[in-house]
Amino acid sequence: MKRLALAPLSALILLHCAAMQTAQKPDGRLQVVQADWAYFSKGLYYKSAGDYPRAIENFMDAAGYDTELDKVYYQIAECYYRINDYEKAVNYADRSIGKNPQYIRPYELKFNLYANLRNYEKAASSLDALLEQRPELVHIHYTLGNLYYTQLKNWDRASVYMRNIIELAASEPVEDYYLEYAHYYLGHIYYSKNQTERAIKSFERCIEINPDNHSAVYVLALIYMDQYALEEARRYAHLYLEKFPDNAKLNAVMGRIYYLKGDHRAIAHLKKLRNSRMIEGALGTALYNELMKNDRESEKALRDILKKNPAYISPHIALARIALRRDDKASALSEYFTAGALLFQAKLYDLAKDNLFHALAVKDNVPEIYFYLARTCEETGDLSLALVYYRKCHELKPTPDILIHMGYLYSLKNDFARSAEYLDRAITLDPENSRPHFFKGLIDSQRDNFSGAERHFKRAIELQEENDTYYFYLATVLEKQSRLDDTIEALKKSIKYNPKSARAYNFLGYLYADNNMKLEESIELIKKALEYEPSNGAYLDSLGWAYFRKSQFDLALKNLLEAEKELAKEDSPDAVVFDHIGDTYLEMGDVRKAVEYWDKSLKIKKDHAVEKKRTEAKSRLQ
Repeated sequence: MKRLALAPLSALILLHCAAMQTAQKPDGRLQVVQADWAYFSKGLYYKSAGDYPRAIENFMDAAGYDTELDKVYYQIAECYYRINDYEKAVNYADRSIGKNPQYIRPYELKFNLYANLRNYEKAASSLDALLEQRPELVHIHYTLGNLYYTQLKNWDRASVYMRNIIELAASEPVEDYYLEYAHYYLGHIYYSKNQTERAIKSFERCIEINPDNHSAVYVLALIYMDQYALEEARRYAHLYLEKFPDNAKLNAVMGRIYYLKGDHRAIAHLKKLRNSRMIEGALGTALYNELMKNDRESEKALRDILKKNPAYISPHIALARIALRRDDKASALSEYFTAGALLFQAKLYDLAKDNLFHALAVKDNVPEIYFYLARTCEETGDLSLALVYYRKCHELKPTPDILIHMGYLYSLKNDFARSAEYLDRAITLDPENSRPHFFKGLIDSQRDNFSGAERHFKRAIELQEENDTYYFYLATVLEKQSRLDDTIEALKKSIKYNPKSARAYNFLGYLYADNNMKLEESIELIKKALEYEPSNGAYLDSLGWAYFRKSQFDLALKNLLEAEKELAKEDSPDAVVFDHIGDTYLEMGDVRKAVEYWDKSLKIKKDHAVEKKRTEAKSRLQ
């Protein structure tokens, strides 16, 4: 923990002596003519000599003159601190603060005192009190964040102070050191909470500020490897190893990456791990032995590793290779398939296909292999090849779920006749299955056949009455048919069967607002949706629109602008949101801003009603 340094004695002497009144003797020397500062100067002299009792005596005499008592009391407090009389030190520090709550040093003295006593709660309270008076003090935010992180283990509180530093940096100069480590600590805090994306952004921002923060580079390499983001993990591991070439963990990362890719550069990195006792060392050694074809030694180690770390992928590939060398096709098939499935889950689709094809080369009539090949092709956008593999999977193992999914994929290709054919085959194979009816409803809805969609959704509900999703989508097509009461009833059913359905709360709340009815209930429903998804731009727009309907334009604008900001983060601006903001500005009398936002709306989507409003507003500006 970084201890706050007390001010240098020379600085204090200069500070206080500058305030003394002086007179010049005939010989040219200065003479102190104010007795209070004479006592103060003598106090500083004895304090610098380590004679704290005599220093206190002189400071007490200075205090009797009632001049700048904040500084006098602070000096007394520091003297008592030096002789370990902590009770009196705190007493005089508090007196100093009482005289001048803006004076930093007595707060820092109390912090140091309590930190030395390991009373970290009181240490934190001392600096929190200072921030109430001086919220701009970046180094105090940092010290508190550090204290809460390292000593009090309260990472939520630590994150507050670190975020404060980042917020302060947006409006005033902040030393790079504080900004760098604010992001660094936040990275660790976010990662501890499984907020991996936020952690990565924090660590990467840390490196932007200081490319030589090797700790952040190291952590990023490990995080990306945990996610099997191989290219990013390789890049950061390479950066770190340029500086620290013998680091075992990151040589293990590089070795595993190259091994998964079948790259011979794995050998150089794995070779460095042979004397490491870490799990990464054991894995690296086992993979190295496989590459050297030391199969017996490698296989035993690989199986031991998988017992403790079943999510590792490279051991399965190594075991498959070993099995093939001894002509154990059943084991090779199992290991290659497992590796392929795990690589698919890690979104390493090309590597997944490679291993699934290895499995297929061992045995070509396993439906699960075709299923994963199909999913891999689907994820990479090759729907035609995905359908080929799904069809082969269904031939080997007929299931309605595969037929339903094929029907869905044909609808994505706009081949609605083939889509209906596969969904009807699924209904024939399993008449009590609700899902093909639901998908037929989705397809009709996409084609604006709302009455047909309604019929299919209702049939799905007959077969599975308590499915909230079916009621929600039924509501969407009922609303398209301007059947308000039926739409409301469907949404209430959706909420009944899923009381945590944010989308249903929002839809119902917006429906009320848009129809200028039950506005109080509308606001409560939308707020309920935002409890589950507080950053959802569409829901914030709904809330803003409900406030607009209640003529609470300040609240409306606040939420609508927040909606605009959240949608901008997702790079998905919405014409309706811009239209609503324009309407709100107009009601608030800012015609120019109203026109600005209607222009934004029309750039996204042409709308006659919006064009009419904009034209009328522009005429008022002329």
